[in-house]
Amino acid sequence: MSRDIGLFEAIHSQRAIRYLKPDPVPEEMVLELIKAAVKAPSGGNSQPWKFIVIRDPELKRRIGEYYLRSWNAVYGDAAAGPPLHPRVRASATHLAEGMGAAPVLILACIEHRGGPSAMGRGASIYPAVQNILLAARGLGLGSALTTLHKGFEEEIKALLGIPEGVETAALLPVGFMAEGSRYGPTSRRPVEEVIFRDRWGVSQEAGRDAP
Repeated sequence: MSRDIGLFEAIHSQRAIRYLKPDPVPEEMVLELIKAAVKAPSGGNSQPWKFIVIRDPELKRRIGEYYLRSWNAVYGDAAAGPPLHPRVRASATHLAEGMGAAPVLILACIEHRGGPSAMGRGASIYPAVQNILLAARGLGLGSALTTLHKGFEEEIKALLGIPEGVETAALLPVGFMAEGSRYGPTSRRPVEEVIFRDRWGVSQEAGRDAP
């Protein structure tokens, strides 16, 4: 298994990989992903995560159907739905139509004490999800963080026997990258456009010139 990759190389080249080969993913590689996940920080070191590794073809098929229905409801009408770059739309459509055929699905879940879902709850699960994505990068696997399955949260929980007090947070298809897919370099907005100095709206350059 390829693991000899620098941290910042992984960070700067990691991206959503939506085209996957049908080849099976060895169990030891999946375990490496979960081992990376559980090294993430969580609120109060509570470690409230659980990960369902789904290989059963029928379960994957049914989850894929729910995912595709949710995709069509949100993005199916290109004119009325949220705007997407044509290349992103093409790859995301491909993933939506083939989610159930991914070699492995990892459903990241978080145990909680009730109350509505909130951003604060996600702070104790999404770092673990990012660790999975970075570990996949290091192992030469492809994956992508998806959440559209949550349009059928209760149906998927019932399908997989997930109890009350547990929320699903992310569905990650995992597989070897299809021919033509590759990691980075990625295209992102310049840091100068997203960083303020001391107060909202004060750019770095403006901040340096302030008395």
